[in-house]
Amino acid sequence: MISKYGLMAAKVKMMIKASAACVVAAVMLCVHPAEALAAVQYMPDVTAEMNSPEYWLMLRGGDVDTVLADAGMIQKINAANIANAKTNMNDLRNYSESTDIVSLNSKLLETAREDLEKYQEKGYFDRYGNVLSDDLIALIALNTQNQMGIKNLAPMYGIVVKRSLLCAFPTDAIITDEQGDLNFDYNALSSVRVNEPLIIKSVSMDGQWYYALSANCYGWVKASDVAICSSRTEWLNAWDIPSDRCLVVTKARIMLAESNTNPELSNLVLTMGTVLERAPAGSYGTRITNRSALGNHVVYIPVRGADGRYIKEPALISARSGVHEGYLPLTARNIITVAFNMLGETYGWGGMLSSNDCSGYMTDVYRCFGLVLPRNTTWQAASDAFGFDVTDQSDEQKAAILNNMPIGTVLFFKGHEMMYLGMINGKYYVVSATSSIGSFDGNGTMRVRSVIINTLDIQRANRTTWMNNIYRIQIPYWMF
Repeated sequence: MISKYGLMAAKVKMMIKASAACVVAAVMLCVHPAEALAAVQYMPDVTAEMNSPEYWLMLRGGDVDTVLADAGMIQKINAANIANAKTNMNDLRNYSESTDIVSLNSKLLETAREDLEKYQEKGYFDRYGNVLSDDLIALIALNTQNQMGIKNLAPMYGIVVKRSLLCAFPTDAIITDEQGDLNFDYNALSSVRVNEPLIIKSVSMDGQWYYALSANCYGWVKASDVAICSSRTEWLNAWDIPSDRCLVVTKARIMLAESNTNPELSNLVLTMGTVLERAPAGSYGTRITNRSALGNHVVYIPVRGADGRYIKEPALISARSGVHEGYLPLTARNIITVAFNMLGETYGWGGMLSSNDCSGYMTDVYRCFGLVLPRNTTWQAASDAFGFDVTDQSDEQKAAILNNMPIGTVLFFKGHEMMYLGMINGKYYVVSATSSIGSFDGNGTMRVRSVIINTLDIQRANRTTWMNNIYRIQIPYWMF
């Protein structure tokens, strides 16, 4: 039996050991002081608070929940954009032209050769860091040729089953202006979201690509990412969905649940602006992907069958995901909230990396309201929406116009566009998907490739400010 003196001795030893440990720890802290952790960084004159929608809504004041454009106005603008030849929109609902394959083959072959040779002359690289070779150019150009042996091809009606790209050429080869920069591919033209409609005009020689029209672009899309509808009626029913029956993705991206029973739906990524049909009540039984629908929206997801045909399957999307029943009301609060859902997201040229470039960002934001914008900056700026040509205006004159512009106004300079937020202490703020800016040290460019907030007094590589370069100020949701 241990005496009370023995217990006391044991406690003293433990205290000595603990004290020694504390001394060692203190010494270690002196030798290796705690490192400062990386903090979230922002552009000059941008604070963390400015990355909240509420900051700008409070700054603006007024009724931020007033509807700025109703469904009628949005339909009017959509129709005007289609009718305007300068926007290069495609009227898919009324498209019925057959394709002269001989003529299209000739055009696609010539265009591919010319464009690829221009990239070669500029010294652009393939994915392996080699300047584009004659053999690669010939191989890609040849793959544009349809070998079906049909002179006139009736339009095929496709539905996108996986977010994909419309590409300039039918190839997975990457074309980049910087060795090893595989995140910027000049082959990428535009993204197409799940459940988007396509008109298919031709098929590549290897059968792996479709030459197709989307609502606002055209190019080559992977055949494996598209399902073919059996009729025009089936195709229209898949995507031409009334607002009261659709579910719209309003976050940067959401993902369907992982599933072993339905691998075709497992972890499917749905990006901002995706529009899906909601299932009628009682039309789907007691289980979907082998579970109940409790706490979930039930929607139809397009699937490509083994024969390439269109199938629609019910799927579940959590009610807590970033989705909205019907198109969002077009209000100041909703515009900035949706736009800020992408803050910090990566920049994706032509929609690559499941992300957006500057015009794709604006397109996806406004798609959540049912507004379908043209594809690129030049085409969007050519819209008949209300706006001002400020090419010859001074910075002061541009600022005077901006002082009266609402949230959601889009500003354009050559090669870039941004959404106007507001003015603070004489500085004008915008948000955009930005590839690069002029370096802060005055030499060259700084790669950004993120969705960021910045002021209009930052510089481009040529040392002129963004404000200097703005040539158009436009409200995409207004038309008179």
